[in-house]
Amino acid sequence: MSRTSFMNKVRYWDSLIAKSLMRHFYFMFFQIVLVIVFFFWLANTIQVIDVKFEVAQSSSLIERIMVAETINTSIIVLLLLLNSFWMLFIFNGIQYLGNLLKDVNYNINKLRAGNK
Repeated sequence: MSRTSFMNKVRYWDSLIAKSLMRHFYFMFFQIVLVIVFFFWLANTIQVIDVKFEVAQSSSLIERIMVAETINTSIIVLLLLLNSFWMLFIFNGIQYLGNLLKDVNYNINKLRAGNK
């Protein structure tokens, strides 16, 4: 095995490992952040539901309107959180396919160079 061939393999494996580490690190980091945000949202929503039962017994129209708006806002936040999870999943899939195509391209080029 020549020195150039060996160094090309070392560069390839180094690049592959670095990409893999960065992809998994960012994916896990954002996933953990989204889960933490989701649990804070869930705790807040449980408190809002508690307040709704207390406000429902009072006759103040303004308090009932405020609780209704809070619940509507909570639904919007839930949809945004679910959208964030979905986007994270899609971006991870796109990044995985990009890396897979680069690996396939490398192996095809390696085979072409070996046939010459």
